[in-house]
Amino acid sequence: MKVPSSRRVRALLAIGPLVGLSWLGAYAAFTDSVDVTTSFSTGSVTIRANDQTGTVAFTSLSMTNMIPGTVRFAPLRISNAGTLNFNYTMSTAVTGSAPLASALVIGIRGVPSSTCDATTYTASSDTAYASAAGLGSAAIAARPLAASASEFLCFRVELPSGASNTLQGLTTSATFTFNATT
Repeated sequence: MKVPSSRRVRALLAIGPLVGLSWLGAYAAFTDSVDVTTSFSTGSVTIRANDQTGTVAFTSLSMTNMIPGTVRFAPLRISNAGTLNFNYTMSTAVTGSAPLASALVIGIRGVPSSTCDATTYTASSDTAYASAAGLGSAAIAARPLAASASEFLCFRVELPSGASNTLQGLTTSATFTFNATT
């Protein structure tokens, strides 16, 4: 017997969803998911001199009424108050009498504590800077400093005993600029 095509179509349409649902049921599975989150933050670079930021008065190195042969030692504590390790450098700018600045001899050494005198300076083999080229040439190449660490630098400034008589009554000032970079 011949079934009209519209009956066939209706029969297929009626059975189709049942077959489809049974097929989906055969492939059902347990499921689960997990979310993974994270955050990002930057570290900080904070350099300090004698536990201060900004402009720091280095009065322990200042000298007045110098005479030839005068030597001054002064410690300076450089600290990394940031969260990142960094390298720091130092440069010098002088104002005032150029002849006096050129005559002054400066040396800088790393020392183990705030004790900075002729004995600790001479005993240190950690020379950060040494030159007879004058105050204005003082510079420190990159020195590493870990986060939350500090170190002491011992500055030695001398007006040599053979200084010219023309240096009388002159004044010069120095600004030591410390820069830290990661």
